[in-house]
Amino acid sequence: MLIAKNILPQTKILLIFLFFTINPSAYAADNEKFKPFILAEQIEMTMDEAKVKLSKQIKQSPFEIIAEYSPYDDAYIYIISNDALKTLASESHYGGFAAPQRISLTLYEGKMQIAYTNPVYMQYAYRMANVNFQPILDDMKQAFGFKIFFGGEGLTARKLKRYKYSFGLEDFDSFYELPSYDSFEEASEALEQGFAERNNGISQVYKIKIPGKEQAVYGISMNAKDSGIEELDTRSTMNIIDYLPLKRTAYLPYEIMVDGKNIIALHARFRIASYFYDLKMFGKHGFGQLFSTPSAYYKAFSKASGEVPEENRPPQNGFID
Repeated sequence: MLIAKNILPQTKILLIFLFFTINPSAYAADNEKFKPFILAEQIEMTMDEAKVKLSKQIKQSPFEIIAEYSPYDDAYIYIISNDALKTLASESHYGGFAAPQRISLTLYEGKMQIAYTNPVYMQYAYRMANVNFQPILDDMKQAFGFKIFFGGEGLTARKLKRYKYSFGLEDFDSFYELPSYDSFEEASEALEQGFAERNNGISQVYKIKIPGKEQAVYGISMNAKDSGIEELDTRSTMNIIDYLPLKRTAYLPYEIMVDGKNIIALHARFRIASYFYDLKMFGKHGFGQLFSTPSAYYKAFSKASGEVPEENRPPQNGFID
């Protein structure tokens, strides 16, 4: 018994050592952390100079500019994609949400931050099984540069695949269920008509049709002035959540998807939280400051895609239930 007691702990240590020596990739894969954004550069440059520089980089890259817009002063965003990215997105049911990648220009304290979204982070957060976005990320790094990943401490693939901000809150496929129509074409037409009216505060930034599917993803701009809904003031929202020195401007724009006959959107309590998962619930820069935002988004998105009678609206609570 004395010999067994002396040998057993040593044997355990040896087995653990051998496991990680023989198969270190298994441990690394399970514990690698992913962050939602990448800083390409931080330099002294005007917005006009940065636009010229970035436009040239995109044109020389494997990507194309789908759209570009300024959500507020000192911020500018390019939405990019390509056939390879759209094909990868088509391989997952709701992969269209990852078809557009975003590059942001943000002037902060006299320096221009050039940053972009991490497609591998999206691959896991958007539940895209058996899809590999690493080649897309490699192309983006090559085209636009790479300094660091940023946006919190990072989440493992395992956590991202089942991410929700807190128990009882929405995850990736807890969509806002917006109006449904008799066909994909009718749903698309209704949504685009809603964008054109503009009095709901929601307008179209881009549209990407997903190949081989009746699915299209729309990037949207929110405007409180057009709607009278203060929660649609994008600058105000970003002042609360995007307060750290490295700016997550590439979180924008939000998306609405036409999926067959249905119109859907990622729930605010997932879409916002997945890019700002490190924010606390309370405080000046906590999600509690956005208590009415999820409900306001639902109402605005519903109006943009076809009015829903008030009595039929399901409750859309704040970040605090």
